[in-house]
Amino acid sequence: MEPANPTTPKETPDAAPKKSLSNIFSTPLGTKRMDKATELKKKNQIKGYIQLGISVVALGLYSFFFLYDQVPAYLDFSNTYAALQEDIEDKEVTIANLEEERDAHKAAYDATFREEQAIISTVLPEETDKLGVIRLMENFATHLNTVYPPFEFTSITFREPVKEDGYTVLPFSTSIHASTTNFDRFLGLINLSGGISPESPDHIRLMEISNVSLNYRGVDKEGKDQGVDFNVELKAYSR
Repeated sequence: MEPANPTTPKETPDAAPKKSLSNIFSTPLGTKRMDKATELKKKNQIKGYIQLGISVVALGLYSFFFLYDQVPAYLDFSNTYAALQEDIEDKEVTIANLEEERDAHKAAYDATFREEQAIISTVLPEETDKLGVIRLMENFATHLNTVYPPFEFTSITFREPVKEDGYTVLPFSTSIHASTTNFDRFLGLINLSGGISPESPDHIRLMEISNVSLNYRGVDKEGKDQGVDFNVELKAYSR
């Protein structure tokens, strides 16, 4: 046996651990964490691109099927819009013409209504209007005296008005001396009273004869009519 060489170093149990420690410290501590984060980031990016691609494809398919039937309508929108505008303008013109025609009819109706109201107020006044009856008789007498004399309106007597269902009756009596021709004309006046036709030249308050008594004077020696004296009872109507 050769004696051990005191200059040759012997391996010790601590030699292997020192080499492992030097390898650990030679690698940065955050490298492995950074690699995992980068890898996770890449996976997330790929996943996001896939989802984006799916969304784009889905949107494309939706747009295609949704717009397939709508495109012709969109392309023809300008023509449709112009037609609608023209139709609206035509309707506006028609409405304006109808309103103008309506206003014209209304104006004519209002004029006719006012005219008929005036006629009704004359033929059937709201009040008993005794003074109106006296004026009517005097005007009639004056008119006949200028054409067929004589016509003498001598007296008039009123009694109390009587209210009926929806109207009022004013009884009165009068004494008149007139020619037989004018007596007939007086009866014609009463017969014409109450007429409401717009074509009639005169509108006379509604009256009727309830009783009449007369005395015929005959003719004179020359054959001239001496006229008649008559007392007449009448009724004048009002609302």
